[in-house]
Amino acid sequence: MTTPPSQHILRQIELQPDKSYLTPQELSSLGRYVGSLTDRVRAYRQLREWEVNLIQELVDRLPTELKENTRALEQSIKQTILILRYAALGMLVDDVHLGRRRLEGWLPTMVMVYQTQSIDVLLQKSLNQQLPRLLTDSQFALLQPALESAQQLLKDAVKEEGAE
Repeated sequence: MTTPPSQHILRQIELQPDKSYLTPQELSSLGRYVGSLTDRVRAYRQLREWEVNLIQELVDRLPTELKENTRALEQSIKQTILILRYAALGMLVDDVHLGRRRLEGWLPTMVMVYQTQSIDVLLQKSLNQQLPRLLTDSQFALLQPALESAQQLLKDAVKEEGAE
């Protein structure tokens, strides 16, 4: 049985026991996921524990003039937190696009309404610089695809707003 790559191996198992056993390829995917689960859980815990300090550090790096628009700053911080949380959850459950799916219904609108583009760009750039310092290489490698997927939605929203 062939399933889309975006469908998590555990979901595949749940959907097919009445049809057959897992194929060698599916067993291999399951083995890779289970083998990486310790790193996934550790990275998730670290992100959860470091979130406040990490976000504060990102905000501290912003230019003073961007901090003056408190409404946009607060919204951009919320967006950054949710991007990070959804990426962490996506990494934990091995669903690269989870964050993008959850954010796409409202994030582009919030970027437009609150005019957070310039703050968003700098916060995301700083986040991408800080995370490799906080996580091990293997943990960051697990997080990065989910983070990039969620951040791409933000980049697209910023581009759209800049084009108008």
